[in-house]
Amino acid sequence: MSIMDVLTDMAQTGGVGVLKPGASLDGVSDVLGPAAEADYFPQARPSWPRTFRYGDIRLEVCRCRLIHRVALSTWTESVEIPTTSAGVTESVSPTTTFAQLRDAFDLAGVGWELDPELDSATQFTVVVDREPVLVRFTFHCEAGSFAVGRSGATLHSAISRDDAHMCP
Repeated sequence: MSIMDVLTDMAQTGGVGVLKPGASLDGVSDVLGPAAEADYFPQARPSWPRTFRYGDIRLEVCRCRLIHRVALSTWTESVEIPTTSAGVTESVSPTTTFAQLRDAFDLAGVGWELDPELDSATQFTVVVDREPVLVRFTFHCEAGSFAVGRSGATLHSAISRDDAHMCP
C-alpha cells in the first residue's frame, strides 16, 4: 500500500477502506477490532461527539455511533494505516506533493477543484465532492514559493466529512 493508494481511495469513496463518513463504529469495529479513544481532552464522563482512531486515522463519531469525519494528518515522517485485519496497521510515508496528487487524481478520473475560501500565501485546499461527503486535501508551502507554482506544495492533511449528517 502506498500513500497515493490511500489518498486516491479517500477521494473516490470519501474514506479509507471501511473508515468512511456514514459508517457505524460498531460495523467498523467488527472488521478492524475496537477503536482506540483519541479524545484530546478526556473527560470523566465521555460526551458526544467523540474522537477515536485506527492507527493515524482519526474518526469523529456522533452520539448515534455513526462516523461523520475521517482525518489523516500527513505532516509526520510516517503514518500508520489500518489494514483489513483487526489491530494490524501498515506504516507508509505520507510525503505527497500537489503535483503527485493531481497526477494520481487525473489517472483515477477523480474530479477536484480548489477551495477559494481556503487559499492563502502558505496553504491551499483541494476539494473532492462526494455528496454528501466533502473530502478536503490541504497543502502547505513556504511563503513566497507560490511564485514558482503550487506543484511542490506538500500535503498537510486529508479530511472527509459528511456535512449533511443529522442524528436520528
